[in-house]
Amino acid sequence: MNIFNPRILDASIRDVTGCLSDTQKADVLLHALQHLPLEGSRIVMENAIQSFLHVSGLPSADVTRALLLRAKTRIAAGYRTSAQQDLLSILSSNPTNQDAKAVMQSEHLRQEILIKEPDGSPRFSVEIWREIALYLPKRDLKSLLLVPHALSRIASQLIFREIDLHFTALLEPPRADNRYRYIYGDHDEQELDTWHYQRSADILTRILVDPAFASQVRNLSVYAVISDPSHILAFQTGMLINSLPKLGNLRSVHCSGNKELINPMLETLFASNHRIYSLSIDLVHRSGDINIPPFKHITHFSITTEGTNSTSIYDFISQSDANLRSLVIKNTNWRFPTDIISVRHLTAIEFQGCFSADSQVFSDILSTGHQLESLTLSSMLECTLSETFRLYRSSLPFLTHFALKIVGLHRHVVDRDLVPAISEFLRDRKNLRSLHLIMPGADHRRIGFDASAWGVLPSLINLRSLCISYPRDLSPSLAGWLVPRSVRALTMEIMVPPAEDLFLFMNQLRPGVPPLLTFIGMTNFPIRSAISLIDNGFSNVRLVRIDESVWSVIRLDDGSIEIERWPFWRIEYHIGTWLESLGCEDAIRHLV
Repeated sequence: MNIFNPRILDASIRDVTGCLSDTQKADVLLHALQHLPLEGSRIVMENAIQSFLHVSGLPSADVTRALLLRAKTRIAAGYRTSAQQDLLSILSSNPTNQDAKAVMQSEHLRQEILIKEPDGSPRFSVEIWREIALYLPKRDLKSLLLVPHALSRIASQLIFREIDLHFTALLEPPRADNRYRYIYGDHDEQELDTWHYQRSADILTRILVDPAFASQVRNLSVYAVISDPSHILAFQTGMLINSLPKLGNLRSVHCSGNKELINPMLETLFASNHRIYSLSIDLVHRSGDINIPPFKHITHFSITTEGTNSTSIYDFISQSDANLRSLVIKNTNWRFPTDIISVRHLTAIEFQGCFSADSQVFSDILSTGHQLESLTLSSMLECTLSETFRLYRSSLPFLTHFALKIVGLHRHVVDRDLVPAISEFLRDRKNLRSLHLIMPGADHRRIGFDASAWGVLPSLINLRSLCISYPRDLSPSLAGWLVPRSVRALTMEIMVPPAEDLFLFMNQLRPGVPPLLTFIGMTNFPIRSAISLIDNGFSNVRLVRIDESVWSVIRLDDGSIEIERWPFWRIEYHIGTWLESLGCEDAIRHLV
C-alpha cells in the first residue's frame, strides 16, 4: 500500500528553502502567495508581504506584484483605505501599470482621489491606528471623535463596543446630610429626563437601522427605575426588545430594573441565539421573581436582589454549572449554593448573604476552590470560622484578591482566634494583590481583631489595594510603615476616631505612607476637608474619598492644588472609565 504523509512535503519545502538565499526565498514566497484565495487570507497575506518587502535588492517588478496582491486581499476584506495606499505606491513608481488601473476600474476608483501621502513621515494604515487606539482610555477615545482623521471613525467603533442606556435620569438617592446632595448645574430634573430619553432613543434607532453599528456592540448595560407614571419606560422597553436581535456580536449584558423589563429582555436575548458569556442582573425594590432562560455559554453570572425566593435563580445556576467560572450573589437572606454548584470550577466568588450557625460554606470553598483567584464574602456572622481557616492554611494557591466583611456578630458568637487565623491564612502570599478586611466596630474583641491584625501586612509584598479596619490600639506612627510599599490604593475604616488632635494623628501617619499611593479613603473619620487630608498626610494622591464623597486632586502649574468633587452618577455608573483616566485602577474595589 502506498501511504503518503503530507507532513513530509512540508518538511521537504522547509529543507529546500533553507538552502536558498533571502532573495530566492522571497521569490518562492511570492510565487506561493499567488495561489492563496483573496477571501479569508488577509492576515497570512499581510504578514507574508510585510516580510517580503523587508528583503533588500528585490526587483521592482516583484515589489509591484506583491503590493498588488496585498491590495486585492485588502479590498476583499473591506480594507479599502489600506488598499488605496498600495495602489498609490504602485502608480507612483509606474504610472502606466495596467494591473493597478484594472483594479481601480473594477472598484470604481479614480487616481486623482487616491489618498495622497503627506510630505514627511509616512502615514499609518487604518489597522495600525486601530491597534494604537486599543491602548487608549475611553476619555481619550471621546476626544478623538473631534479629530478630522481616520482615528475619529476608529474611536467611534471602539467607544460603542460598550453601550449603557439610562431610561431615567441618574438621580442621587436622598441622604440625611444635604451637604452630599448633587446639583445638576443648569439642568433641572425634567430636562435631564428628556436628555436621557432622547439619547436612548437615538442609540436604539441607530441599532435598528445600521447593521454595521449594531455588529460593533459587545457589552450592553440597561438601567431603569421601578416607578413609571408617564409610561415612557414601556415605550423604551419596546424599542429595546426590537433592537436586541440586531446585536449579533453581543457578549455581555447587565440589566438593572424590575421584572417587567428584565423578563422580556432575557427572553428576547435567548430567542435571538446570542452567545452571551456574561449576565448581570440587578432586580430593584423587591419587584418580584424573574425567570432566566437556559443560556448555554454563561461564564460569569451576577444577581443582586432583595427578594426572598431563590429557587428560580439557583435553578439557573445549577444549569450553568459546567461553564460558570465567576459567580456574584448579593441577597442578605440567601445562603451560598454549595449543594448545586462545583466550587472547584470557579475562579471568582462574591457572596453577600447569610452564614448560619451550621454553615459549611467556608469549609466547602476553602477545601475545593483550588482555582479561585478572587474571593469576596460579606455577612452577619453566626458561626465560628477560626478552625476552618487554620485547617486549610495553604489552600487557594492562586488567590489574588481576598475580601471579608463581617457586618455584625450573633450574640452567641465568640471566636477570639478568628482574625489571628485569617492572618496566618494570608501570610506570605506573594500572589495577593488586593486585600479587604472589615470588622464590626462594637464587637471586634470577640473575634480577636486588634493591632496585631496589621502585623501580617508587611509579608504581602506585592499588595496593591488595601481596605482595612483601623483598630483603636494601633499607633499611627507605626501603622503607615506596616502598609506594604507596593500599595497604590488604601482605605482605612476608623473604628474609633482618634482622641488626640486629628492633624497630630495625620502627621504621625504621614512618614510611613507608601510612596506610590494614588488613592486614599477614610471612613468614620471626623474630617470633612479633602484639602486638609491631602496637605497633612497624603500629598501625592490623585483621588480622595471621605465617607461617601470622592474628590479628584488637580495640581496646578504654580504648585497649588484644587479638588473636584465627583457627582453621584460618575461613581455609580462610570467609575471604571474615570479611574483609568486618572491612573487609579487599583482603587476600583474601594468605590463599588
